[in-house]
Amino acid sequence: MGGYGDDPVVCKQTVPSPNPNHLALRAENLTKRYRSGGGDLTVFAGLQFELAAGERVALTGESGTGKSTLLHLLGLLDAPTDGRIWVQGAETSELNESGLAALRNREIGFVWQMNTLLAEFSALENVMMPLLIRGTSRGEAERAGRERLAEVGLDARWHHRAGELSGGEQQRVVLARALTGRPRILLADEPTGNLDERTGLQIIELMERVHREHSLATLYVTHNPTFAERADRVLVLREGRLNV
Repeated sequence: MGGYGDDPVVCKQTVPSPNPNHLALRAENLTKRYRSGGGDLTVFAGLQFELAAGERVALTGESGTGKSTLLHLLGLLDAPTDGRIWVQGAETSELNESGLAALRNREIGFVWQMNTLLAEFSALENVMMPLLIRGTSRGEAERAGRERLAEVGLDARWHHRAGELSGGEQQRVVLARALTGRPRILLADEPTGNLDERTGLQIIELMERVHREHSLATLYVTHNPTFAERADRVLVLREGRLNV
């Protein structure tokens, strides 16, 4: 398939966004390669991407095309082989690890398909974690955590450990944790992938509500066509290219 192997697939097109003067995320000439055997494996090369403030974008495509890789790069969890990324106007290529971590903690919330909750901690303690890492006082972090859990409908379950919650409840805790630091960007990777249809729809509707109420810029990866169609834009990553 194009985009893999020794020869990069160069993609120079820019995917338009409706509010180009208020970009939450921007990537320019983004390239990611991995060493594989005796050569390089190119996931994509020369990729352009924009996400406007207040916009909700779905990223789709077949498995193995690099959707999660792109999300990790945009979320500053991995470094591109080449290219530049701006987060809320801040160019990130010159930041060291602590600078990237601080920017990520302040501006970006994450929701993953596999919940990353700490099993030995309560729902509230899990939600408080980003603020505690930021240096927020425990009392303030607890107040903010209780507010976010109430917002996702778990105000009565804050003291339960992660393993005592259902799959849907765990995903609500993950969403509450993503929001607790009041980021302006929400990135989600198959947030309904491990849920049944009814519970998945509840999470979709909840994510739509918090997107509006928090005025977020949201990018989510999904294989669910119903979920994708509810976005403002749908992008397809195919053979190293982003297509509308």
